[in-house]
Amino acid sequence: MFAWLGDWLLFYQLGYVMVLMDSMSKIFNLGEARKVEAPGISTTYMVVDKEMGALKMMALVYEYEPNLDLKKVHYHVNRESAYLILEGEARLHLNGENHVVGPGTFVYLSPGDVHGVIGTGEKGLKYLEFWAPQDKDEVYLEDGVTKK
Repeated sequence: MFAWLGDWLLFYQLGYVMVLMDSMSKIFNLGEARKVEAPGISTTYMVVDKEMGALKMMALVYEYEPNLDLKKVHYHVNRESAYLILEGEARLHLNGENHVVGPGTFVYLSPGDVHGVIGTGEKGLKYLEFWAPQDKDEVYLEDGVTKK
């Protein structure tokens, strides 16, 4: 599987990720990416980030545990994001509506869209997320109200 992302060409197949951008090409196994663990919830693989030299975007692979019930939703002030569901199933909140998504589902999020993974299925969830710009700009909500 592959996708064009502006100046990026990303290949995902058999656990390998290949990123081509100008002269910063890297080929590595997903298991070799820097990992961030949230015990009992998820593992995040930092596929493309500032630490590897990326200038404008981020790409992560998330693996969520099965049968989670999550409540956090948020929006981004300036960031555009996209998800590609690789494995499993999730309940995804988007602008007041909940959707069930599975393998092959692509989700585009524009700045200001209230969104979040609010639950996972029996087999958990694995998805690729990429966004630009890199800077953090999340605003988390609680019951539709901005958290202070």
